[in-house]
Amino acid sequence: MEVEDVDRDGLVRLFLEESGEGLTAMEQALVALEQHPDDDDAVQALFRAAHTLKGNALSLGFTDLAALTHGLEDVLDRLRSGAIEAERPVVDLLLESVDALRGMLGEVR
Repeated sequence: MEVEDVDRDGLVRLFLEESGEGLTAMEQALVALEQHPDDDDAVQALFRAAHTLKGNALSLGFTDLAALTHGLEDVLDRLRSGAIEAERPVVDLLLESVDALRGMLGEVR
């Protein structure tokens, strides 16, 4: 398949759909983390969703979106390693990051 054969608009639509689902999953995991700060499954789900979003954003050239998601991954990696705990300020920061990502996806539309 040659580059001009790729349906970029179709890829972007798929990206937006999958990213929206990923952000919803992240919000749900953050709610679970608020209730159970030691929920490793929620942290893992958050990291996977962020990692997927970052990779997909990079593959389509959305570098600002990927950069913010990379920063989010860094915080989530610190949660996974136990370097920081899922205290209220951390969860609030993560929720704000998800909101910012949702806004950036709106700009992509």
